[in-house]
Amino acid sequence: MFLKKRTLLSILIGVSLTNPVFAATTFSGLVEVEAGFVSNDDGDTSDITVPTVELGIDNKLHDKLDGHLLFLYEQGENSDNISVDEATLTFKPREGLDVTVGRMYVPFGKFDSNMVSDPLTLELAETQEEALQLGMSAGNLAGSAYVFKDDEDGGDKIDDYGANLGYATETVGAGISYISDVNDKAASGVGLYASAQIGRGGVIVEHIVVDDITLEDDSTAKPSATNLEVGLDIGNDRTIALAYQQTKEAEALELPETATGIAYRMPVFEKASFAAEYMNNEGYDGAKETVVTLQVAYEF
Repeated sequence: MFLKKRTLLSILIGVSLTNPVFAATTFSGLVEVEAGFVSNDDGDTSDITVPTVELGIDNKLHDKLDGHLLFLYEQGENSDNISVDEATLTFKPREGLDVTVGRMYVPFGKFDSNMVSDPLTLELAETQEEALQLGMSAGNLAGSAYVFKDDEDGGDKIDDYGANLGYATETVGAGISYISDVNDKAASGVGLYASAQIGRGGVIVEHIVVDDITLEDDSTAKPSATNLEVGLDIGNDRTIALAYQQTKEAEALELPETATGIAYRMPVFEKASFAAEYMNNEGYDGAKETVVTLQVAYEF
């Protein structure tokens, strides 16, 4: 696996050096620093963390071929090591058609959010795979279909797949997606989302449902997650957002039954921002938890 990662990086660098006509390499990055305060039945805790560090490299290998790499560090994840989060090659034979292959987050679910923490829809269903994806677009419509092999379901074939279709304008968006295996759960899933921007106000609605999954005690569950957000632009690039999130049959996945919160975000400098979030989570057993998060982010 490490050899494959080095090979793709060598292609990105090597082709750039040997083909100066298409040596358009861009770098992007993100650094997030957070202070978190948690209060629950076990007492109060607090911590300062670096939850996310990203470094992206995009290179135009050819007039119809793009390379993309994204390195990711998440504190407490992947044994605190840097991982190759995305590594793809995209072929664009003509306008409105592209073929992408490599490690990616397949387009199941939308997961848009104005909050600091990830929505429960993402926690339930975000799916990363090595896949082959065909994408198409025409006007306000866009869709894709993809195939992949899920190593967790015990199969040795490329027999998992998914598809999505979306409609988007400057003010409204809606879409539907399907996947045969959600996030290594050996179960299919369906996602629906819609969004609207009316003046300075915006609404985000998303619902994800996963078909019967087998739990450790051999029982089954049909988990789902819903995210509803209302956002308001209060001027000078400052925003306030309210969120209500709910899950069903997701206790075994260690997700709360409900989560409600408010978030505020504002720019600090040209590429830096400050955000604060207050969340109330309630578990299936009635246990309540309050989480306050202060975040400073730098993006380039």
